[in-house]
Amino acid sequence: MGVGNRAVVLALALAAAWPAAGGEPLRLGVVSFYNPRLMYLKYQPLVDFLTERTGTPWVLAISTSYEEAVQDICSGRTAVAYLGPLTYLRAHERCEALPVVRLQTRGSATYTSLILVRQDSPLRSLAELAGTRFGFGAPLSTSSHLVPRSMLVEAGLRPGENIACRYFGHHERVAKAVLAGEVDAGGVRDLTGEKFLDRGLRVLAASAPIPNFPLVVGPKTTAEVRDAVLRVLVQLPAEDPHVRALVAGWDEELAGGFAASLASEFEALRGLAARVFGPQWALLPERQLECGGGGPSR
Repeated sequence: MGVGNRAVVLALALAAAWPAAGGEPLRLGVVSFYNPRLMYLKYQPLVDFLTERTGTPWVLAISTSYEEAVQDICSGRTAVAYLGPLTYLRAHERCEALPVVRLQTRGSATYTSLILVRQDSPLRSLAELAGTRFGFGAPLSTSSHLVPRSMLVEAGLRPGENIACRYFGHHERVAKAVLAGEVDAGGVRDLTGEKFLDRGLRVLAASAPIPNFPLVVGPKTTAEVRDAVLRVLVQLPAEDPHVRALVAGWDEELAGGFAASLASEFEALRGLAARVFGPQWALLPERQLECGGGGPSR
């Protein structure tokens, strides 16, 4: 483990051990979208902001998997969870978890999934992906599995049969696998994919808009915590230009701030998951959502 990663692990361990007056700090659970160092750099400013503005200590709790993030919010181990849309739907089915706010990345209520290929690839359409190797992130990733997989199906392809499926866990690993030639194409979220467009990749296809990432509360999260999150992330920036300026200085993913969110915003995505994975998808083990790697490769 490198020095940078050791420092991040140490900082997270110290934060998790920090006692709060009258009880333990509240935990903000975050799905492991990126490598640990990048996760800390992206999301620790949000945790610090919650601590400062709510008057209650918060700590960052990075899950080792998407499934663990669902278990943590449903059990009450985390007070609030920062989840991808599909993972939120999984938590909603498991324990009636609900969104409180959602991201406004670049001022938008939505984001997109990109299917990337190398700039020198002969592939020019999704239909030409038959017989290739395709890279996905984690099985419960919205923009690195569900949406790109649905795009392949809509193009008449059969992932796992005439496309070999490979899973890399993180979005960045998918993009790097495409760049290295380990797979012929891969699906990632827009912010990640755009960073590789000047490094040898290009966009083969882009998805329709996807509802942006929500911050979710579980059945054991108190109304006071829910209301405090809504107040400091939505109401306070709307009222105070200094707070808006502070938020605007965060990582690009978070810098657009947050908006109040409703469960109904994610209903169309629920239907898409049922079509791609089957009607019982929310109850299946995460690995069973994979399309497998047995298709032809080249």
